[in-house]
Parts: sequence; structure tokens; C-alpha cells
Amino acid sequence: MTRKLPAGTCIGHAVASVRHNIAYAFRISWPWYLIVIPLTIAVSLVLSYAAGGDLGQNQGLMLLNNMISGFLLGFAFASIAVNWHRYILLDEVPDSRGILRLDDKVWRYFGNIILIFLILVVAGFLIGIPFGIIAALTSLAMSPLFPILLFIIIVPIAGTIAMRLSVKLPAIALGRTDFGLKDALTVTRGNSLPIFLVALFEIVCLLASLLLIGLLAAGLNQLSPGLAIAVAYVLHFAANWLITIFSITVLTSLYGFFVEGRDF
Repeated sequence: MTRKLPAGTCIGHAVASVRHNIAYAFRISWPWYLIVIPLTIAVSLVLSYAAGGDLGQNQGLMLLNNMISGFLLGFAFASIAVNWHRYILLDEVPDSRGILRLDDKVWRYFGNIILIFLILVVAGFLIGIPFGIIAALTSLAMSPLFPILLFIIIVPIAGTIAMRLSVKLPAIALGRTDFGLKDALTVTRGNSLPIFLVALFEIVCLLASLLLIGLLAAGLNQLSPGLAIAVAYVLHFAANWLITIFSITVLTSLYGFFVEGRDF
């Protein structure tokens, strides 16, 4: 029988886990950021030089830059996530070399992130087709509200599917090969609403952080544009890191609840 997820309890448990283990989260994250951030900056500078100084004017190089940056950040995320899952579920603490792990678990984790992303792209496309046809037949496509309506419809569905499929990711971190995407959908069946609420909480946190940082930067811009840019960059980095760790923790909690039968 499928367990019913208490969304509020799950969120509270994830928040508490991050708060109690924030020092460890920082320990397994900062070595990767020290590597990835300079690399992404270097790639951007090289490609900007190749584009004649303005990367934005060359769509091909801009796409290449985004792909390389996404690969580097995604792989770092996978390595951090594997260590975090194993720490929460197995109490495993890696040594200094283990923090920058590049083993088969990380590669499988990274590959499945890409696979889930592609599934979401296809799902979003399939969901969007009928709405596009309806919009074209009713002239709704001309309305400025259409993109907002499409966003409101597609994002909750895609977010819920993504989180359900991603329950497989902690299994990969634990070295399991007998738990696939189909199994992740099976164990979370009947929990679309509470899982959506958990996903919605993450989205709201992200949007709220962007809004607050934007307001703060706008205020500081009146005093010093340079200071505003610097503060906004640091706060964006910190907020994105914290939300990333929280997201990994949520997946850990979902796996523990649905697969291992743990309670919060």
C-alpha cells in the first residue's frame, strides 16, 4: 500500500536537517565551487574573446558557453548530492579526497539528471501542444495572459513529475541498481498533491529570495552601483547554494519515507 506523504512534516524535516547539518553541507560543497566557478569564468572569457568581446552577439558561442557551464555545475551538483545523500541515509562522512568524488555513482547520478530533464522537456512539449492548438483556434495566443496561463499549467505538472522521478536519485547515491524511474513513480503513486506542495515550497523560496535580493540591490544601487552588483552576486550565490542543499535534502527525505519506510 502506498504511503501518504505529509507535505508540511516533510518540509519541516528537510529544513531541520539542513539547519542541523549546515556545516557539513558547506564542507562538501566549497571544494567543488572553488573549482567550478573559476572554470566557468575562464570558459566565458575565452568564448567572449572568440566572439569579439561580446558573447551575447554570437548565439552559437553563447549556447556553447551555457552548455559547458551547465555540465560543470551539474556534475558538481551530482557529486555533492551523492555525498549528502550518503551522509543523511548512511551517516557516511567522506575523507578529504572523497569530497571530490568522481566515481560511478556520481556519473550515474549526473546521467539520470540529464535523463529526467529530457523527460520533462518532452512532457512539457506534449502538454503544451493541445493548449497551443486551443489558443490558436480561439485567438488566445495573442493574449499577453497566455504565457502566464501556460506557465501556471505546465510548471506544477512538470515540477511534480520531476520530484517523483527524482526519488530514484538517492537510490543511485546508495549504489542501488534495482530501483529505476518506474519504481520511483510506483512508490510515489497517489501523492501528486503533497509532492506538488513540497515542490511549490521550493519554488516560492527561490522566487522570494530573488525578489528580496532584487529589492536590496535596487536600494544599494542608489548609493553605489558597484556595491549593489557585488552584494547581489554574493547573495544570489548563497541563496542558490542553500536552496540546492535543501532540494537535495527533500529528495533524501522522500526516498527515506517512500522507499525505506522511515518516518519524519
